[in-house]
Amino acid sequence: MKPLTSVVISLILLYLPAVAETVDEVVAAVGTTPILRSDLRLAELVRLIEPTPAESTDDFGLRLLEARIRLELQFRDLEASGTLYRLDIDVSSARTALVERAGGAAAVAPALAASGLTAADLDELALRIAVVNAYVEQRLRPRVRVGSDELRTAYQELVVAPIEGTGQTPPPLESVQEQLHLLVAERALNAEIERWIASAAEQIEVTRFQVR
Repeated sequence: MKPLTSVVISLILLYLPAVAETVDEVVAAVGTTPILRSDLRLAELVRLIEPTPAESTDDFGLRLLEARIRLELQFRDLEASGTLYRLDIDVSSARTALVERAGGAAAVAPALAASGLTAADLDELALRIAVVNAYVEQRLRPRVRVGSDELRTAYQELVVAPIEGTGQTPPPLESVQEQLHLLVAERALNAEIERWIASAAEQIEVTRFQVR
């Protein structure tokens, strides 16, 4: 007679499926937070980033993964520092924008279901985007200052240099100053964002897994 333990194990094995089914797949981790394959399906559904015309499916997938990692890194950094709880966050507007990008309210529910996603998944993504946007607008943008030297440098680089040698006369700085100010300010803001992400990446470990 077989020992009781062997009988129990045999019965368990008898009723296990022959092939295990993968429900979801971890493609990366930001700190202790996993980024799942379903997170990437959602990011693609709401067009978190847009593919370029000549981009392959694999290249777009890698870029989508990096965008989702970046978003999670920003969110977790704000959460860890406590800054998240001191921001004025508009999740509703962020969610509305995602729904529109996914094709509108009527298209969202079936699209989510077809990808094995729920409204709660969409809400979680909207929260992350709302938090990051709030930090950028409420904390980073106010730090940006554009001086006269930066404007003159941008004027030479973007207005004068491209038409140099063509015989055309560049417009005076005063006539394009407002547009240049916006452009230089946006560049400075992007630099602030990149410094923030670099700092966050030094504090929070990011792991990328080899996936099929």
